[in-house]
Amino acid sequence: MKKIIAIEAGICLVGMIFFAQINGTSSSAMASNDDVRLKTFVHYPKDHGRPAPPSYCSVTINDQVSDFGLAGWQMPTAGMSYAINYGTKPTNLTNNDVLNGVNASFAAWSAADSKQIFSNAGATNVRNAKRDGVNAILWKPISGSAIAITYAWYNTLTGQLVEADTVFNRNLKWSQTAYTAGDCDGVTGTYDLQNIGTHEFGHWVGLNDLYNTVDKDLTMYGYGETKELKKDTLGAGDVIGVNTIAP
Repeated sequence: MKKIIAIEAGICLVGMIFFAQINGTSSSAMASNDDVRLKTFVHYPKDHGRPAPPSYCSVTINDQVSDFGLAGWQMPTAGMSYAINYGTKPTNLTNNDVLNGVNASFAAWSAADSKQIFSNAGATNVRNAKRDGVNAILWKPISGSAIAITYAWYNTLTGQLVEADTVFNRNLKWSQTAYTAGDCDGVTGTYDLQNIGTHEFGHWVGLNDLYNTVDKDLTMYGYGETKELKKDTLGAGDVIGVNTIAP
């Protein structure tokens, strides 16, 4: 009887490791729900709670500030996959708009630190942020003025990210503009997917929001604006921060 129990335990362990590998997490990160914590990041416009003018976007004055904040985890060495729910996107965006914006947002972090590995797992039907084995990116209505919310589940023992979901506010207007040279050359009255996405995925790699005015030209500055594109490119503090985290 003991031998049978041992064999069953071994099968369970192999299953856990396999499940962890295909989901971009370590087996230790999946070991116990008691070790996993959720941290939520809400991204607001600077004027949230007040009537907004067309845009508060400002061009970059100093993105060489070295500030950064650590959220308390790092990515698994194997990286993280992500899946997009195209069925929830705003109707004015094409699937290619969304794919290009999301891919470019992740690529900004990988370019700054090659240890940050992201892979596209295709489409998903997930419509809510929840710990379900899918690192989902989607739109849904969010009450209030929040632009986007990122949910990050991390293992307190291993210090590794277990899962992450990012939800963009479906009640707001969105666009996708490839960054060229203008920090505020996005579409008037809309939030740019790549601009906001690059900020949100900075939380995936393990960075916190920054709220000091001196940090307003960094990607991890905690407020976003319509027409804004400057978060597409990382500032000094963003690069220093991501390279401080060693998956």
